[in-house]
Amino acid sequence: MANQTAPLAPSTKPLSEAIPLGILGVLITVENLLVCFLVYRFRKLRTFTNGFVVSLALSDVLFGAVLLPVSIADQFNPVNGYLISFILFANVTNLFAVTLDRYLAVMNALRYSYTMTKHFVKILVVAWILPVPLCLLPLGWKLGSTAETVYLFFIVIGVIVPYIFILFAYIKIFREVARQVKNLAKLAKYENQLQAAKEGKRVSGEARVARVFAIIAGIFVVSWMPVFYMTAAAALKKEEYIPPILAIVSWYTMTAGSLANAAVYAFFKGDFRNAFLRLFRCRSVSSFRRHCSDEVMSRTS
Repeated sequence: MANQTAPLAPSTKPLSEAIPLGILGVLITVENLLVCFLVYRFRKLRTFTNGFVVSLALSDVLFGAVLLPVSIADQFNPVNGYLISFILFANVTNLFAVTLDRYLAVMNALRYSYTMTKHFVKILVVAWILPVPLCLLPLGWKLGSTAETVYLFFIVIGVIVPYIFILFAYIKIFREVARQVKNLAKLAKYENQLQAAKEGKRVSGEARVARVFAIIAGIFVVSWMPVFYMTAAAALKKEEYIPPILAIVSWYTMTAGSLANAAVYAFFKGDFRNAFLRLFRCRSVSSFRRHCSDEVMSRTS
């Protein structure tokens, strides 16, 4: 995340990097805008959880449509460091928000709807406002050992600490799901089978959604790991342990992470998978009907 300075090197990325990163940036932007469009298009997708999905998708759109083009045009532009920091922290805060959503849905299902109705907008606003001061604070000091040490402090506070809470939240979520499934099995055996089946369907649905976001959180850690490593090494003044190729690799891992998120929604989240199929089925049917009507008109004319 530290700003790079290399006055003797060309400012634009070489074509061998610019072309694939540019293509990947377009794909990231298109697929994540499609996620946003699906939520807008289909009323059934307009849930609190999918609101957080849209927020996560918008952070990926920023990566593909803003950060990648700026980096390709001028790879040593100081703005790159601040954009990377903002997108990093925005991903963390949004993942924290969606984890909170899943935690409340599983651990306190009766109050979930009331709590989210009251606080949903506030959570989203905080998730997007908080990264701003975190990424702009380095403007307040001069470059040097203190600044680099503070960068490491930001990583610990802004990334690692929230991820510890996220990890423990998912552990508690899956333990609670296992406990509820066990209790429902007893209920089905000795009491109301219909009620147990209905509640079991809800619990299994919540577990599947939680699993999707746990996968997203894992993808984020893996894809941003080279950035964490390089920043930590620079803060500890151990630049000799940073392989030169890692700076290039880090762009591809971050890009792969942003590219994978929409695919995870499409393949593992049932409501999005159904919406994708319904959207493309409607498009193919409407185009077929237009083609048939054009043929009829051409025959009658």
